[in-house]
Amino acid sequence: MNGNLIVKHASELVTCGGFSAKRGEEMSDLKIIPDGAVVVREGIIEAVGTTQDIMSKLEETGSDLSGFDIIDAKGRAVLPGFVDSHTHFVFSGFRAEEFSWRLRLPARQRWKNWFNRGSTGSIPCCLSE
Repeated sequence: MNGNLIVKHASELVTCGGFSAKRGEEMSDLKIIPDGAVVVREGIIEAVGTTQDIMSKLEETGSDLSGFDIIDAKGRAVLPGFVDSHTHFVFSGFRAEEFSWRLRLPARQRWKNWFNRGSTGSIPCCLSE
């Protein structure tokens, strides 16, 4: 990829809009565009909208699309500019012991033990009982 991209026909294109990071309540102010499209030029989001509007504007301006990778996102959701910044606590146990523990105990007991020890380490696996 060269940094030029058009994603079109997304079942849902989800965007917060604007040019700054969202915090707190602002984060739930989402716009959902059905049959959405996004244009990325040189790695920067240039336009979002419905596929019809975006493709019409590109055609009207005589844009040369030969330098763009084009992705048909039919049946998919697209979140342009989304950054997943979540983190995990450092694991402080031994994986071999944890695996053995998961196999021996029913799921309810694994959760109970995990919470009783102060919720440190990794979350217990939810194997079916």
